[in-house]
Amino acid sequence: MKKISLFKIGLILAIVGIAWIGFVFLQAEKNYEIFRLKDSKSLVINMDLVGAGIGFYKTMMPNFAGEGLFVQILDSNGNIIADKQIETKMAINYFDFLNSGTYTLKATNLSDHEIIIEIEFGNTNSSEIIYPGIILFVGIILIIISAFMKLKNYKIAQPDENIS
Repeated sequence: MKKISLFKIGLILAIVGIAWIGFVFLQAEKNYEIFRLKDSKSLVINMDLVGAGIGFYKTMMPNFAGEGLFVQILDSNGNIIADKQIETKMAINYFDFLNSGTYTLKATNLSDHEIIIEIEFGNTNSSEIIYPGIILFVGIILIIISAFMKLKNYKIAQPDENIS
C-alpha cells in the first residue's frame, strides 16, 4: 500500500477548503442588475439581509472613462452604514450589518454624462465560512510543516576549505 505524504494531505485539505468557501460564497443571497444611469442621477437597490454578518457590493463600469460614482449603504432605519466614492472600472467593497432588515444601496452618478453600471449587492455568508476556513488553515499548516521537514533534512555540498 502506498503511503500518502503529509504534503499531499495538506494539499487535498487546502483544495477542499478553497472549493467549499467558493461554493458557500456562490450560494449567498445577492442581487445583480445592470443600469444606465444618467448624469447626476441616483439609483436604489433594496436587499433583505438576515441576522448579522458581512455584506458586499461590487460595481463595474464596462465603458469606464474616468467618471465617478458615489455609493451609500443604508440600513432599514435610513442610517448610512457605509459610503464610498468609486473612481475605478471595478470595485468590491464590504460592510458590516448587525440586524436583520432591508438594506439599501444608493448609487449616484458623479459624471456629466450617462454611464452603464453593473451592480452586485448581497451577503457574503461569512458565518458559514468558518469550518471550510479551518480546513483550509489546517491544510496550509500541513504543507508548511512538510516543506520544513524536507528542508531540514536537505544537505548542501560544501566546497573544500583548503582551496589554493
